[in-house]
Amino acid sequence: MPELAKENSKAGLEAFIGYWYAVKNHANQTGDITVLTALSTPECRVCIHMQRAATDSYRDGRWIVGGALHVPIVDMKWVPGDVSHSARAQVIQDAIVYYNADGTEGRPADAATNDAFVVVAQFGTSWKVVDTGVIR
Repeated sequence: MPELAKENSKAGLEAFIGYWYAVKNHANQTGDITVLTALSTPECRVCIHMQRAATDSYRDGRWIVGGALHVPIVDMKWVPGDVSHSARAQVIQDAIVYYNADGTEGRPADAATNDAFVVVAQFGTSWKVVDTGVIR
């Protein structure tokens, strides 16, 4: 984790959100959700859904091609002293093609996306995502 992402500050939260999405990207590309799980609270239902999706893509020898995440913008209003902080993040995801263990194409491909997400995080001894979701 970048040192800045360990700070309880606006810049620290911005760095943490960038790191969290980099870890999510790793989970999506490998099926390994160990670090992603550690950076999210058990109460974050969307986080749990994201973790399940990452592991499901690699179950029974399956794999994906594409799906890289890019977070060019994180924006927030920092309120010193607040326990929870929310930010908006632009999340661009490349198209994803799913393959079965035998190399045949699995489920239908997902098109590239460019969405705005809200990310709610809290700082205890470190940052944790407590909620997230697409802004509609």
